[in-house]
Amino acid sequence: MSAPQGMISLSNHMDFEAMLRPRRPTEEAFFGSYDPFVVVCFSAKWCGPCRRIDKKYLVEHCVAAKWYHCDVDENDVTLGYCGGSAIPSFVLLRDGTFVGRLEGPRDAQHVLQWLSQYGVPLN
Repeated sequence: MSAPQGMISLSNHMDFEAMLRPRRPTEEAFFGSYDPFVVVCFSAKWCGPCRRIDKKYLVEHCVAAKWYHCDVDENDVTLGYCGGSAIPSFVLLRDGTFVGRLEGPRDAQHVLQWLSQYGVPLN
């Protein structure tokens, strides 16, 4: 499944772990610094509630975050690693540190409201 418009596909768990602290000093020079805000959206193409959340709207209304999309049928490890068990789910990282998880949001507004509680700038 390709990532929704404006989101980067997260097809394997190793890519997720590369976003987390701590990195070795030698990796810091190669990968660069951590993104201030990273949001990972976990969903599946067969999931009705996942399809109802307008991901393009999320990306457009929260440009301060770097958005990733994880299809749980392609990457079945990362959601559980983050403590999640349901889709749709969203995970927030701030400066490479896990901050929070939202499971089963009703719509895009619910996700944006959740992000704003963690200080993520919305536009």
